[in-house]
Amino acid sequence: MVPFLVLLLWGSFSFSQDYDCKATYIELDIIRQEVKSTDEFYYCFGFHHGTDRAWMMDYFRRSAEGRNAEVLGFAHMKSDLMMRLLDMKAIAARIWSEYPADERKKLEAYARGVNRGFRTGKKAREFTDKSYEPEPWVPENTIEVLLLQSFDQTRKTFTTDWEQEKFKARWKEKAAFLMDNDNVPWENTILKRGEYPSRKAAAVRPQSSSVLPHLWASFPAVFGEESGSNNWVVSSKKSSTGKAMLANDPHLDLKTPLFWYWIHLRSPDSEVIGASLPGVPIVASGTNGKVAWGLTNSYINTADAVFVNDVPAKDIETIRPFVWIKFWFFKLPFFFKSFEKTKQGYPVLPLEIQSDEKMFLRWTGFFLKAHDIIPMFAIPSAVNVEGLDELLQKIGLPSWNFVFADTKGDIGFRVIGNIYREEGTSTFGMRRLSYQEFSSTEILSPAERPHVMKPGRGYVYSANNRHWPADGELSGGRGYSHSFRGNRIDELLQPKQDVETFKAIQCDHQAVDAKYFVPKLLGVMKLPELTSWDYSTAENHIAPGIYRRFMDLLMQKWEVNEFGLWRLLDSPDERMRSEMHLVYQEALKQVSGRKWGELHRLGFAHLSKNTDWVFAPEVSAAGDNHTVDPGTSRWNEDRKLYEDISGASMRMIIEMDKRPRIHLVFPGINRDYTSKSDKNPWDDWKACRYTSFTM
Repeated sequence: MVPFLVLLLWGSFSFSQDYDCKATYIELDIIRQEVKSTDEFYYCFGFHHGTDRAWMMDYFRRSAEGRNAEVLGFAHMKSDLMMRLLDMKAIAARIWSEYPADERKKLEAYARGVNRGFRTGKKAREFTDKSYEPEPWVPENTIEVLLLQSFDQTRKTFTTDWEQEKFKARWKEKAAFLMDNDNVPWENTILKRGEYPSRKAAAVRPQSSSVLPHLWASFPAVFGEESGSNNWVVSSKKSSTGKAMLANDPHLDLKTPLFWYWIHLRSPDSEVIGASLPGVPIVASGTNGKVAWGLTNSYINTADAVFVNDVPAKDIETIRPFVWIKFWFFKLPFFFKSFEKTKQGYPVLPLEIQSDEKMFLRWTGFFLKAHDIIPMFAIPSAVNVEGLDELLQKIGLPSWNFVFADTKGDIGFRVIGNIYREEGTSTFGMRRLSYQEFSSTEILSPAERPHVMKPGRGYVYSANNRHWPADGELSGGRGYSHSFRGNRIDELLQPKQDVETFKAIQCDHQAVDAKYFVPKLLGVMKLPELTSWDYSTAENHIAPGIYRRFMDLLMQKWEVNEFGLWRLLDSPDERMRSEMHLVYQEALKQVSGRKWGELHRLGFAHLSKNTDWVFAPEVSAAGDNHTVDPGTSRWNEDRKLYEDISGASMRMIIEMDKRPRIHLVFPGINRDYTSKSDKNPWDDWKACRYTSFTM
């Protein structure tokens, strides 16, 4: 009996082995960790996440579970309840129950490492200020964070449906024409003719409008209200060096701490370096020495807000979740709102008023299986673009654009994730479906998802713009961003490329929308301050602020977006012309002669929105809403200036040589973001000063 117990205990000890995880630090405070086994790889991945980003991981977990109010207070109550409606905790638990044993070991090792790292990470100021510690990390939490990021960055298709309903309420039968995203001069798609199945173009299909209901509360925007991204690759024939090259600059909210955590893990027979999201042991953007990859939001249709009016009562169940709310030294339970869901799991969106129609949220992430997620962890095993493409085809988690390149000089592009099938031209606004139609949804096969391998043109880019042109057999919905950025990137990628041209593209500050709108505006009225503007958004220019404020006030006045404004400017009547003059004078008054650098500010606010936690300087922000290097901003009426809210959360360029060469810059500190440093990464990021090193 004794030898058996010894063996049992030894087996338990070896399975739960701890590792030292002693690491070195290379450029930009990137961790370089040597490992000898798969178990050590995931353990040390977790250890460094838990050590350096404990609060951030806890915040992501609490956001997914709807539990931020219990540590951050009443302001998070409504968003917590909305997240409870999604029930990501239950989805993650179901997915984890399906995990095969060999894959479980990876996330279990990661969780052990995280909890070891939490011993140091729990000393972070955010925890000590609020007098709490992170709870132990479990594998299901990693799946929750994946689900959170997926929903947060794919729900734009749902919110676009909502915005279009507002346009329908304002413009009635004119809405579909005014807001149509076809037939505008800046339109530019990722796939080009010959790279997709085509059909004859069809007309926009609006549906009848109803009184627009209002949501009881909004889902929290964790990664960015206006998140987007750029990525592109050029093959060896398009590169002046003869090597394939890849660029990626994900556009997320510019917060503290950084969203990305860079890490370099190396074993005797493999290695990987790149950007990871704390809470998830995946290199989302980086290289393994053989292949490089980068991602952007796809904004293809994975989420819909749908009206249904014939739902059988037997298929609806009522739930009444509660949240704990921190009040002084106490935590109090709060019950308020009853929610409804179908028994299959689709939530009924809670409205401020009762309606005979129920509005459902349909999202392809609700019914994911373990096999839809597991291939993401295998990305570093690919040895060429063909192998990586095979892995990407298997991923069901919605939904990102991946570009990739290998050391042979080949490149590829693929959209990953489960995507709703839409044929023809998308409906404008929210759909109205029967319950049977709503319940029977089709998903695109991997072969139907947008993709291209080794394109003859020698490059592929994505910028949250459309995948298929209007004559495509399939449609990706109406959640795409404007194609201004994509239009400019496509233009700049035409010559042969090298590292310096890649940097120039990532840091391009031309206001691309102004290139189209200013001439059209000048055809309607005199704009002396904009007449000789070269569309640069340099800090010392006055024109960018006048243009941005004029455009925003005009679109607000007329209740349109850029598509609608473009069409209204074709033949404005006298009333509209008069309004334009008044709006322009108001814009001049609000800008008050200030240069763009004075008017456009970036503060790197704390992710929690707690104004007491300030770990970064405020800087003047370059770029604008539609520049390639964006400075997406919101007007602050109190401060009378634009506050930049999102932009390049990193800038990465990889040259695929035998040992890849990496060029990188961060808007902040990779490791201890609360520390004071002699280096100023924010200045380097703003000035586009890259750090270069060999893998």
